Amino acid sequence: MIDGDRRAASGVVLPVWLVEARRTLEVADGEIVGLGYIPFLDRERTIPLTEDSTSPVLPGVFYARVSGVSFHDDVARLPHFAAGSEVEVRAEPANARDRNPLVILGGGVRVGYVPAPVADALAPSGTRAGRGVILMEWSSNGQRHGLSVLGSMHVTLQISLDG
Repeated sequence: MIDGDRRAASGVVLPVWLVEARRTLEVADGEIVGLGYIPFLDRERTIPLTEDSTSPVLPGVFYARVSGVSFHDDVARLPHFAAGSEVEVRAEPANARDRNPLVILGGGVRVGYVPAPVADALAPSGTRAGRGVILMEWSSNGQRHGLSVLGSMHVTLQISLDG
């Protein structure tokens, strides 16, 4: 279910409107296809949110490609990770590789991480759990191998497909 709230820790609500989308990227050995949604901040869909793996797109809100999916590509193919699916975002303090790792989980299964620069920016907020939704699934040769997630650690995302 894609319509509805993606709850995080505070009472702040951010309405987000979605438009179905298909994107194609040409690469050396073929093409990568993205299927899912483009997020907008207004009902008229004139103010798009742009994916950014280096910093939050709004205070406390991220829209980024999930890091590390290639290490979990068998998991990425599960139905938990289709475009429109809700995900959890949690701190992973036992991870010694990153200073502030935020893991992306669907159905309790880890698929990857919020990119480190974004996780580092979100870490000082003190909130270490959040929610998100997969907006784009990337595939080639029919195999899903990348995901883009819109999420927040302390803002409730109110997702809507219709006007």
